[in-house]
Amino acid sequence: MNEEAYIRFESYLNNEMLEEERLDFESELRDNPQLKESFELYKETTAFVKQKFSPETTEFKKNLESISNGYFAEGIKKTKVFSIRPWHYAVAASVLVLLGTWIFSNNSMPEYSDYSQHESASFVERGISNENLKNAQDFFNKKEYAKAAASFEKTGNLDNPEYQYFYAIALIEINQYKKAETFLNGIRQGTSIYKDKATWYLALSKLKQHDFEGSKVWLRQIPHDAEDYDKAQELIKHLK
Repeated sequence: MNEEAYIRFESYLNNEMLEEERLDFESELRDNPQLKESFELYKETTAFVKQKFSPETTEFKKNLESISNGYFAEGIKKTKVFSIRPWHYAVAASVLVLLGTWIFSNNSMPEYSDYSQHESASFVERGISNENLKNAQDFFNKKEYAKAAASFEKTGNLDNPEYQYFYAIALIEINQYKKAETFLNGIRQGTSIYKDKATWYLALSKLKQHDFEGSKVWLRQIPHDAEDYDKAQELIKHLK
């Protein structure tokens, strides 16, 4: 789990989400067993931290605070002093666990988040005036993928391989894998510039589902001259 996930967990538990954000998050919890498991573990961990930390554990608290601040401060210039929130302790504890795991075993499998740095959508910049496409572009670039997918569906025109490509990525992000893979398969059978990229995202879709063998099948079909070939070869090595 990355920092963004912990922030969302904390916002949800503290009732700090807007209604639409809360509904989207609850939908993700229903559709993503791995996310739900991480959320439940986080909830239990923060409850334990709140209950167990006391004046007698000041020294341990300072140690965790140091770890947490170090973890989140890289590249960030702080402008004021603030007390860390419970999720910082949970993440600091997670860092300790991960470090211990790495010491004993450095053979962990790669995650989808390691490779999901998506390019920006730019439909409107090329003169597209469709309001729904503008919304789809803006939501996609802000990483609000559920809203992006909904906007794509309202366009009434998903015949364009470029729209299909970004729509499929949004679908993968919200765990609608089967629909995403249907669009990606259609793209890779065509002749658009997104043909090889569609194969790459078919591999990433399988990776996100922890279907590692399925991911390798698609990775091996990416041609040598494709933009994502080097990344595909790297990922294949990590999946062995």
